[in-house]
Amino acid sequence: MPKVCFILVAGLSRSLVSRLPSPDSRFGGSIADRSPIPFDGFAHSAPLRPVIPAVTCTMQATLATGVLPERHGIISNGLFTFNHPELHPLLDTDSFPEFRKQISFWEQSNGLLQAPRFWSGSGLRTAMLFWQQSIPDAADIILTPKPEHTPDGKTISACWSRPADLYARLVKDIGPFPLHNYWGPMASLPSSEWILRSALEVWLNFKPDIQFVYVPHLDYNLQRLGPDHPQILTDVAQVDRLLTPIVQSVRADGGVCIIAGDYAMSAVSSNLAPNQSLRRADLLRTRPDANGKLLIDFETSEAIAMVDHQIAHVYCRPRSVDAAFEVLRGLDGIDRIARTSGEKGALGLNSPRSGDLILLSAGNAFFIHDWWFSDDEKPVWQFSVDIHRKPGYDPRELFFDPVHKCISQNAALVKGSHGLMNADRTYWPILFSDVPIPLVEGVITAENCAAWLRTLLMA
Repeated sequence: MPKVCFILVAGLSRSLVSRLPSPDSRFGGSIADRSPIPFDGFAHSAPLRPVIPAVTCTMQATLATGVLPERHGIISNGLFTFNHPELHPLLDTDSFPEFRKQISFWEQSNGLLQAPRFWSGSGLRTAMLFWQQSIPDAADIILTPKPEHTPDGKTISACWSRPADLYARLVKDIGPFPLHNYWGPMASLPSSEWILRSALEVWLNFKPDIQFVYVPHLDYNLQRLGPDHPQILTDVAQVDRLLTPIVQSVRADGGVCIIAGDYAMSAVSSNLAPNQSLRRADLLRTRPDANGKLLIDFETSEAIAMVDHQIAHVYCRPRSVDAAFEVLRGLDGIDRIARTSGEKGALGLNSPRSGDLILLSAGNAFFIHDWWFSDDEKPVWQFSVDIHRKPGYDPRELFFDPVHKCISQNAALVKGSHGLMNADRTYWPILFSDVPIPLVEGVITAENCAAWLRTLLMA
């Protein structure tokens, strides 16, 4: 039975890899002067068909369970938790509990999955590094960021680990995890470098049967600059180099290495704010916070949009579904709205956790969560990196406004987004493997990966 290392590289697509220079010219010098490059060294590759939405948490859940989002329940990077007390015990309410019991993004509890992972009951020794929904017992070895939030608003870098002393041991060997390089205006290569160094330590010292690793680096400039910017090829080459040591170690141990993307990034030139439209129609209502800034009033609102890249789940009171539909279908940049169970099922999202309406943007657009009509209405956390109080994913957190000394509020700065499934396979994720890939009509689907991995591990 071979051991498997599965490395998920955010935003790694067929289109990006196809644009790389030839191996002989990529870094200059002769081939003898450099280490083998992972993307050149795999015997097999194939298009990986993502799920909708093609976002981090949803794709990771499908890859690990082998089922669509409507079955595993991770319908986006966030969950609508208002009036869902059954979800509240699974939320990390150590920080911002009021907000997390309304809409909560980036929750880590393994209990949120509604389907078992493919290794459940197998006896396999498993490791999950920087993989969502892993705490406390999704795997034998777990490492995931869990920063500490102080009362004065500061964020202290920390990681949650299983065994409990794993992170402390890694800090001693390779230093603390650089949280400021993992997300925000300073997000950059050091976070991925640290993750891959820790992954190598876990592989060598714990010898898992299967190890899952998430590498975020490509995600940053793909959103900041767009997928066609020349800098992106440099980023791909940097990730390529970082992967070399662990790929070499896995192969030296007789293991199987698999590298996959989770989504492909689309160039975007416009953004949509469905909550503003709902507010204008008096379907979304607000209340002042202690400083007079406007929060969503969940108790009195008729419809609220939870946005995530190129998809938005809209939650309505039954009497207001028709009204919300009429308001939103006229929003410029909407490709389609799924309303019926059949329409949601066609997306793989016919789940009780999904919105009453599911909005899909046009390919060149993405959603923002804003309901405010001016900066004066915004609470202070909107101007900061704050992934738990915002009821939506906010890519503007990648940009710093040097004039106002805060996170930029200009959504036009964002040049790349994801979540949809392009009809052209060139713009799907790519999967590289040391062993043959079971293809159906020339592709492997995200949901078929689990059965394939289980077969490899149980052979």
